[in-house]
Amino acid sequence: MSPPTHAQTVIIGGGVIGCSIAYHLARAGRKDIVVLERSKLTSGTTWHAAGLVRRLRPSATLTKLINYSIELYKELEQETGQATGWRQTGSLTLATNPDRMTNIKRQVSLGRAFGLEAEVVDATRAKEFWPLIEVDDVIGAVWSPADGRVNPSEVALALSKGAKARGVQFFEDSRVTGLRKAGGRIAGVEVDDHVIATEEVVIAAGLWSREVAQMAGAHMPLYACEHFYILTKPLPDVQALGRGAHLPTLNDQDAYLYARDDVEGLLVGSFEPHAKGISTTDLPADFSFDLLDEDWDHFMPMMENALRRIPALERAEVRMLLNGPESFTLDSQFMLGESPEVPGLFLMGGMNSTGIALAGGAGKAMAEWIIAGEPTMELNEADIRRFSPEMNVLGALEARIPEVLGRHYDNPYPGRTMDTARGQRRSPIHAGLVAADAWFEARGGWERAVHFGGEAAHLPLTFGVPAWREQVGREVEACRSGAAILDQSAFGKIMVQGPDACAFMNRLCCAQMDIADGRIAYTQILNAHGGIESDLTVQRHGPETYLMITGAGEVVRVIKRMRETKGASRVEFSDLTSGYAVIGLAGAKAREVLQATSFAPLPELKPFGFAPVEIGLARGWVGRLSYTGEEGYELYIPSDMAMAAHEALVAAGATHAGLFATGSLRIESGFRAFGHELTPGTNPLEAGLGRFCAMDTDFLGKQALTDHTPSRRIVSLLFEDADAIPIHDEPIYYGGKVMGQITSASWSYRFDRSVALAEFNAPLDRLNTQAVVDGFEVEIACTRFAARASLFPAKEAF
Repeated sequence: MSPPTHAQTVIIGGGVIGCSIAYHLARAGRKDIVVLERSKLTSGTTWHAAGLVRRLRPSATLTKLINYSIELYKELEQETGQATGWRQTGSLTLATNPDRMTNIKRQVSLGRAFGLEAEVVDATRAKEFWPLIEVDDVIGAVWSPADGRVNPSEVALALSKGAKARGVQFFEDSRVTGLRKAGGRIAGVEVDDHVIATEEVVIAAGLWSREVAQMAGAHMPLYACEHFYILTKPLPDVQALGRGAHLPTLNDQDAYLYARDDVEGLLVGSFEPHAKGISTTDLPADFSFDLLDEDWDHFMPMMENALRRIPALERAEVRMLLNGPESFTLDSQFMLGESPEVPGLFLMGGMNSTGIALAGGAGKAMAEWIIAGEPTMELNEADIRRFSPEMNVLGALEARIPEVLGRHYDNPYPGRTMDTARGQRRSPIHAGLVAADAWFEARGGWERAVHFGGEAAHLPLTFGVPAWREQVGREVEACRSGAAILDQSAFGKIMVQGPDACAFMNRLCCAQMDIADGRIAYTQILNAHGGIESDLTVQRHGPETYLMITGAGEVVRVIKRMRETKGASRVEFSDLTSGYAVIGLAGAKAREVLQATSFAPLPELKPFGFAPVEIGLARGWVGRLSYTGEEGYELYIPSDMAMAAHEALVAAGATHAGLFATGSLRIESGFRAFGHELTPGTNPLEAGLGRFCAMDTDFLGKQALTDHTPSRRIVSLLFEDADAIPIHDEPIYYGGKVMGQITSASWSYRFDRSVALAEFNAPLDRLNTQAVVDGFEVEIACTRFAARASLFPAKEAF
């Protein structure tokens, strides 16, 4: 049977991800769905996946998605009659050094925020759970009884069976050869000479997703790596467990290994440090249920680690060394969402070896996004809009992706960054920062200076007191009492022009945009549910001209929202991010230093005003505002003159401060940050930003805020104990119950202990009536620390 000539939704890819999206769309009532598979269902990555499903993850989003997956996999067999192979075997994660122990304890604490219980055990108990392992170097472990495994192909088939029962049509041996657009929107799918007209296309084509997306001019930055595991023949040590008995999944992350029993033998896989990337152009055109060549020379170091941990392997006969390609992303998080370039084209892929565990939850999240037109849960870390087109560079993917696989088991230390594909996007004053001994992290493709102490003030990384604490303290002091240069050039800059510019901006933004020329407004852009899609400042340069300054990494999502909002408005907008540097200058001496660079008198600016300025040999404009909460300015300089401005500032006595210093000051000042306190699931009233909403204008999302009483709030936290070092997402207890989570945290040089911002859902009555509320506890790596909370900024409240 040939595919139809029309469908409402066409899903490209018949692996577990495509099947899950189809199943959830159909279960939600969506009709007229077609799934196209280039070969046979599950023939790409799904069939050779290891099938491990582990609940405890380093983020709230991943944990929620996987919890849903597990519950779904338990129920699918009853619904469809197709087994999924679900077995709740539990998992055991080993630690052989204190930092690994801290990391897995942190995951236990995060899990408790979602009702997931896990037990910290010693080496003796660990060996009771996994009798085959050597534990002489194990200092502890975490036992997670609710984890398990599935048969990946059976999960996909169960999902497809459930989808078919609801009317979804599947077509195998249907390779997509082209995508059609009309008016810039997706309009059709080509399968050789056959065309399916459609309103929506979902690309879930695994390894080939990037190439399929390019057919429509969309960007999907992922790349494949070879992934290895061995399968042994039956082993007496495993057979001795008894019929039907199973070992837990073993995670020995310090040795880069995972293992489980398999058909009375063992499966042992690795995320080896020196991974091997592979281009899809190197795969045969008919690659289906296929594997890559064995490479024992490459796998042997991992095999030696496995023999050390599981001595019984010395007596095992290896059945095969499986080498299957899997796709990964630049930041090791999967991607999903509507293409920013092509409306109606939805993308999901780059599962980073967690596709089976995530398939149920992520497929549901994708289906809900397609139907609602917006994400229905917090998905920022996976949102496709975090990737700009500049990041979809093949050279960067080929360099970075093997490192992503190789660092899959890295401890997520503060200050950790990738080493490959560096220097892609550099600030116009990058050379000046290098000369000042900046230490850079790669963030969203940009080189961002986090402090100015060089390598000596950065390494070794730790979950404890970081090497940069004293250096950042000096930078914080410069931001307060001196004049510190803050490179903010990665901020997005979007120019809006046209006769309808003011009306358009008032529709797009929730603050009043009919401001005077030379003024700056702080605002948010909301979605239909009132959630925050971006926070930004807006400058008015004339009756028909505005300049939007967005956070780094927000340009793609903001421009997408602007296109959706434009309608018939007579406006045009342009991305000027690469055209200008943004140089912050913070501190009590900022004006003095700035004046010393200029022969002309500085303009007398009120807060949130801006005016033209000369800095040394450069011209630009200066705004009176600072993200530090201290006295300061922002300078907007054409990129080709930015180094001249920087040199003049340094000659006048300015020093430098990095992101770690500004982060500490931001949190003390109670300033919210997108991706932390501000998300598409958080509205301005919950974030304490209702005063920036002009309820007399007709902005997007206004209806959702009308008569809304927040059931949660963003608060400031101050820890009592200087030994408490939170990072992100730690659960907060009040009265013995979880009442919130940390959203941002840093060391406070004002209080000599950690300070944080957090999202609370109780006790709002006390927080609304008392300046400071005691009695909170924050769990960090299974230890609870006392803290006080306030709705006011920490530097004012405590």
